[in-house]
Amino acid sequence: MKNSPQKKVENKDKLIFVGLWNPQKEYKKTRHNIGADSLFAFCEKYNINLKNHKSGKFQIGSYEIDDCELDVVVPMVSMNNSGEALREYLKNKNINYENIVVIHDDIDLAFGRLRLKLGSSDGGHNGIKSINSVINSADYFRLRIGVGRPPTGTDPAEFVLSRFSSEEVEEVNFLVEDTIDIVRVFHKDRELAIKQASERRIIDVV
Repeated sequence: MKNSPQKKVENKDKLIFVGLWNPQKEYKKTRHNIGADSLFAFCEKYNINLKNHKSGKFQIGSYEIDDCELDVVVPMVSMNNSGEALREYLKNKNINYENIVVIHDDIDLAFGRLRLKLGSSDGGHNGIKSINSVINSADYFRLRIGVGRPPTGTDPAEFVLSRFSSEEVEEVNFLVEDTIDIVRVFHKDRELAIKQASERRIIDVV
């Protein structure tokens, strides 16, 4: 990833995008990691330099777009402890939770679909459970990335820790690009971003 100086912007609107994952090497490129993987792709595309926070609980990079400063936050704790990373980031900050977008996988959403919504139940997702518990709120946006239901007889916990099939990989690349587009649209028009996410379709059903 290319490094570029990150300009600190004062007195501007701030949005926070949080990508959930398991940072351990054995979980690289698994379905559960697609939230963080999408933000890594965003950072690579726009030359955003992610740096480790002194707490060791997250990585952070900043990006200025129009009159808005966007912080990319990637927890460096296990998925089930994602709330700890967000709590550390929010410490001593006065941020409206509606300016936070958490990006994560969802097995209850068909493969290739996207949904962006403010304030909803955790849907059994342990990363979201952790965040809701730690910040005592669900009043933030979630960008859900559909990874599909596990095959009959497969444990959902094992399924999300599996890698995408060779037939799915090409569509996953398009899916990540579309996720990046929604990140870019969100700061200008949240309703448009919600609409764009809901209308996302895969060209060929795997």
